[in-house]
Amino acid sequence: MPRDFFCRDPVTLAVDLLGKLLVHESPEGRTSGIVVETEAYLGREDRASHGYGGRRTPRMEPLYGPCGRAYVYVVHGRPLLNVVAGPPGEPTAVLIRALEPREGIELMARRRGVRVERASDLKKLCSGPGRLTQAMGITREHNGVDLVEGPLRFEDVGYEVREVVRRPRVGVDYAGEDALRPLRFYVAGSRFVSRR
Repeated sequence: MPRDFFCRDPVTLAVDLLGKLLVHESPEGRTSGIVVETEAYLGREDRASHGYGGRRTPRMEPLYGPCGRAYVYVVHGRPLLNVVAGPPGEPTAVLIRALEPREGIELMARRRGVRVERASDLKKLCSGPGRLTQAMGITREHNGVDLVEGPLRFEDVGYEVREVVRRPRVGVDYAGEDALRPLRFYVAGSRFVSRR
């Protein structure tokens, strides 16, 4: 995806990332999955955002950097992948919450430590932000990497998203009224969404 695809407000980007293919070409092999669930984080004015009130730490620098880069932080021991949105210089991002696995299923299962014996088992791989980073081999070392070019990137494969569901974000109860904002988006009918 070109840079200007990412340099948009996080709500628009969160919706438009649905149906895109997230690819990671690692030394272990290629894994990929269709993005089926995202959350938008609006930056300085959003109490659920790491950049709320202009907060800035060395770990957060990618969040303030050029759009189209990864912002990876760790929650409960698991890295979570965010895509830095626009406008440049503002701490806005989109959390990737779930993928529909496509390539490298065996590698994903090995990384996750699960068995995939039936089609229904595929949901165990990337249904949730911590699961998908583990399955895709995404670590805190990816914080700040360019998602436009390189081994971790998004591709447009012509996946048709017919209907998008919009709900409040997950796990941000501390954000008061901002927790109620419908900034979580997912592909209607997808069995790979983390929660309904």
